[in-house]
Amino acid sequence: MPLTLNKHAWLRSAATCVLAGLAGWIVSLTGLPLGWMMGAMLAVAAASLLKLPAEQPTALMPYVRASVGTMLGASVTAGLLLSFPEWWTSLVFLLIALLLSGSINFLLLSKLLRFQKPTAVLCAAPGGIAEMILLSEQAGADQAKVAIVHALRIALSILILPLLIAWFMHVDVQRSAAGATPSLSLIDTGWFLACIAAGVAADRWTRLPARVIVVPLIVSAALHISGVTHFVVPEWVTNIVQVFIGINVGGRFLGISARQLSHVVGAAFLVISVQIAIAFSAAILVARNSDLDPLALMLAYAPGGLAEMSLIAIAMGREVAFVGLHHLFRVMVSLALGPLLLSRLKRPADKVDRDN
Repeated sequence: MPLTLNKHAWLRSAATCVLAGLAGWIVSLTGLPLGWMMGAMLAVAAASLLKLPAEQPTALMPYVRASVGTMLGASVTAGLLLSFPEWWTSLVFLLIALLLSGSINFLLLSKLLRFQKPTAVLCAAPGGIAEMILLSEQAGADQAKVAIVHALRIALSILILPLLIAWFMHVDVQRSAAGATPSLSLIDTGWFLACIAAGVAADRWTRLPARVIVVPLIVSAALHISGVTHFVVPEWVTNIVQVFIGINVGGRFLGISARQLSHVVGAAFLVISVQIAIAFSAAILVARNSDLDPLALMLAYAPGGLAEMSLIAIAMGREVAFVGLHHLFRVMVSLALGPLLLSRLKRPADKVDRDN
């Protein structure tokens, strides 16, 4: 029987990667920030919504995310670790911003848009997407709404944030990422692959939050700080990673109809507007009262995903470890508070059942 795209997932995955890579290259030529990631994301999202035979290369995604963690770790220096105590103020303000934006979005979704309360809680929580979808299944929330809102949150963050930051801060993302093109020696390539392998192994055999990114980050940082290696990831590798992250975000719309999307897109715009407004306000407030970089703070407080915002930080040449730590903190706060809030919402119903 001849091979067809409709019957063989690996062919669909290959075709999707080619489409995404081509779209990413075309958008990168326009000079838009993160063109490789934006182009890939838009192409795969469009293919998904048009019911074209798109397929995520799911087997490769752990390696891609581990690559992001490795690049994060490569940016960590001893001097950066020494400044860690200065970050506590920023983390406290981030917590306040998360609680404020989450509360406002919960009220808007539940009161204004009439979302069921469990659904409103999980849509208002600032990630991570996989964990919120899992919680929605356990809590009896509308899983489709939760998935679409968070997919749009990340997609809109990728599209909007670099443009907003470039406008407010007068930063040229492409130019910030430019410079001498590094190359990997054979030994450095081995260390790079070892860090990725550590992340993939952790993803399979541990239950740490964001483990596929955090573990290679720690390993890579330890190798760099100890002087074992000083590899810098070449730009072409970063571009490939951008393409696959774009595929991953765009692929979130697989199986979602245009009708489903139209019913939730307003809620997603509402959620991300509140999140961005509060995040930027908090970042500006902290920057004015500290010596922290305003641009790094905006990226750290932004409502995008850990991998996506880290790639933007890499492209802008900011303190990637600072940004990554804040997004890991955001995910952990969401994982801690989400089940707690859902359990509190269930209590009145449980009490009624017992009384009856």
